Amino acid sequence: MCDNDLRVDRPAPGVLRLTLNRPAVRNAITLALHRRMDAELSAAASDDSVRAVVLAGAGDRAFSAGYDLAELAAMTPAQAVAATAEREELLWRYATFPKPTVAAVHGAAHGAGTMLAVCSDLRVGGAETSIAVSAAKYGGVNLTWLLDSLIGGAHARDLLLTAREVRGAEAHRIGLLHRYAVDVAGAAVGLAELIAERPAAGLREIKALLLEGAGRSLRDRFDRENTAVRSNLVEQPISEMFSSFFAARSRDPEVEV
Repeated sequence: MCDNDLRVDRPAPGVLRLTLNRPAVRNAITLALHRRMDAELSAAASDDSVRAVVLAGAGDRAFSAGYDLAELAAMTPAQAVAATAEREELLWRYATFPKPTVAAVHGAAHGAGTMLAVCSDLRVGGAETSIAVSAAKYGGVNLTWLLDSLIGGAHARDLLLTAREVRGAEAHRIGLLHRYAVDVAGAAVGLAELIAERPAAGLREIKALLLEGAGRSLRDRFDRENTAVRSNLVEQPISEMFSSFFAARSRDPEVEV
C-alpha cells in the first residue's frame, strides 16, 4: 500500500476524516489499506479529541467500488480464505467502533464499499450516489445481519435478492441515506461536527446501547438505558450535566430540557 492510499485529516473540531485515496481504481480497498484504516480507528477510539469520524472516498466517481479485484486475483485459495477471515474482523471492528461514524457516499458504493457505508452510523449522499449490495451477482451473501434493521425487511429483500443499484434519491427515500445533499462531503463533515458538539460519554452510551439492543426484550433495553442514566448522574451532578441548558434558559426562559 502507498502511504497516501489513506488520507487522514481533521476538517472540523472533534472530527476525524479518513479518505480512501485510490481514485484511479474507484477507491478499491486493498488488505493493507483496510488494515491502515483499522489502525487509525483504533488510535481514534482512545483519543478524546476525536468525537466523530467521517469516512469518505477521493474523487468524483466512487466512495468505494469494493475490494481490490487485482489483489484478490493474485491470491492463492489459502491466502484468499485467510484474507476473507481477517476482513470479516476488520469490518466488525468498524461496525462496533465506539464513536459515531458518518459515511460521505459520493459516487458509487459497491461490494465492500457498501458494507462500510451500511456499517456506518449515518450516511450522506446526493444525486451522484449509487449503492448496491452486489453479492448475489456472484453467489455471495452480504449484510443480511444488518440491512433489514436499517431500511426494513421489504426493502432489504429487494436490494439483497436483486443486487440492483439504488440511486441517491431512492436511497434517501427508503432510509439508506440519512441526508441528501448537493455538497456531500461538506454535509457529512457538518453532520459529524454537530454530533461532535455533544458530550462524548453520552454518545458512547447511545451507540453501545443501540449495538447491544438487537434481540433483547423491550423491558431489558429500557432497564439498560436507565442504568446508564443513573450511572451518568452519579458521575456528574445535575448542575454540570445540564449546564448548557441552564445557560440557555438564563438567556431565554422558554428553553426546556
